[in-house]
Amino acid sequence: MKILPILLSIALSVIVLSACNNEKNADNQDAVTSDSLLVESHFRPLYHYSPPKNWTNDPNGLVYYDGEYHLFFQYNPYGDKWGHMTWAHAISKDFVNWENLPIAIPENERDSIMIFSGSAVVDKNNSSGFGTQENPPLVAIYTAHYHTANPDAYKQNQHIAYSTDKGRTWTKYEKNPVLDLGKKDFRDPNVFWHEASGQWIMAVVLPSEFKCLFYGSKDLKEWTLLSEFGNAGNQRMIWECPALIELPWEKGKSKWVLLISAAHPDSTEKYVGMQYFVGEFDGKTFKNDHPNTTTLWLEYGKDFYAAIPWNHVPDKRTILYGWMNNWAYAGDVPTSPWRGQMSIPRSLSLKKYPEGIRIVQQPVKELETLRQKHHHFENIAIDNVSDLLSGIEGRALEIKLEVLLQDAKEFGIRVAQGEKQATEIGYLVNNQQLYIDRTRSGMIDFSPKFPSKDQAPLQAENGKITLHIFLDHCSIEVFANGGKVAMTSLIFPDQESDGLSLFSNGGKIKVNYLDIWELGK
Repeated sequence: MKILPILLSIALSVIVLSACNNEKNADNQDAVTSDSLLVESHFRPLYHYSPPKNWTNDPNGLVYYDGEYHLFFQYNPYGDKWGHMTWAHAISKDFVNWENLPIAIPENERDSIMIFSGSAVVDKNNSSGFGTQENPPLVAIYTAHYHTANPDAYKQNQHIAYSTDKGRTWTKYEKNPVLDLGKKDFRDPNVFWHEASGQWIMAVVLPSEFKCLFYGSKDLKEWTLLSEFGNAGNQRMIWECPALIELPWEKGKSKWVLLISAAHPDSTEKYVGMQYFVGEFDGKTFKNDHPNTTTLWLEYGKDFYAAIPWNHVPDKRTILYGWMNNWAYAGDVPTSPWRGQMSIPRSLSLKKYPEGIRIVQQPVKELETLRQKHHHFENIAIDNVSDLLSGIEGRALEIKLEVLLQDAKEFGIRVAQGEKQATEIGYLVNNQQLYIDRTRSGMIDFSPKFPSKDQAPLQAENGKITLHIFLDHCSIEVFANGGKVAMTSLIFPDQESDGLSLFSNGGKIKVNYLDIWELGK
């Protein structure tokens, strides 16, 4: 959960100007589900989750229970700027179609306690005593943020709430907080059941100290400090939203991965991004396999942050979900009446490369149900700009292609293309860099920090580059070489900009295959 000074001043103004009382809170419990103010924008995504209206940021409490994927998220019931942080709620059976539900865990406005980021679990053995063996409770573990007029007097500690009706209603634990260090910044608990040690494990951060603390509990109420991890990776910006996950990497083998939301590979501005650490976890201590100076980046686009995994996915996949935005300009993106959306869900695994074990990210298979009209091409020679795709249009597309390198110095595909605008997804052969160039993508002047050409290191494999691209009205997600590299970027093109084209510079390429699906529901 990110707190920036400018957003804090906005939030404080909202609180001062709004006379908060119980009646007002009750009137807004269904705010996230109301379409009464919804005016459809051509930026509205087709298959990425966005709330009908108002501000949203971090995904929270991702949990599967009884046939439903639960998405909770940071939400402002009163407007499209950060403030009044509350857990809103949506559910899905397939990651594609989402049903908005009433607000799950509201801000305590009387005491100015916001509901910051956290996680949720199915307490299947009823260790907490909040449910029964026959009807185990859902338990949410979240940060309570005590918001005052003086930022130096802020306080954060960890609370829990529980539900015994499939997450439809929630009760805050009467003995909260369950974990309190008396600190201003202590947040984002991510909890899972660790079978080998027979306990609940919590990863939670001290953001400005660049530390992740690990706690253990038998009942989700009493927590004992196990160890801490820090002084590693990138420390250019505060650490947030930790998640400790076990991932397979070879047959019968696994590694533990610690995800941390922090800085971005682009150090020219205060952009946020995500890094990760690969190592071992024994139920008490996380041991990093790499030197502390090593930084492994999860993403190279500007718009993927605060991602956490779903708990209790039935087929044992580890599925990651992130906020598609960046704090550098999040309050200014030109969408209305909503501001903020989620990424597509990604299935995670590990793969051993010459440089070491790395995360591989793949779009979940459920997205294939969106595929409609299909265009297929193969064995295409491209020299300069091709008109091969001139008859294909769309703002919601899935694209897969494999390119055999020849003598071109650069190549790529342009999407959301209009008369004077396009977003370029390309590859610089000599530099071995994948890039997304959104400097001519459409509306870019709402923030000087938005226009960018973001790059990621990517080596060809057997002389080939593969790209898997998802375009959805105002966003692009790219998975390269089987998911070794991921890049996510917001774009805001004109409504008429829906064209495509392939290009090469300084020589030729051969497209071994190209598949394009027009997507719809």
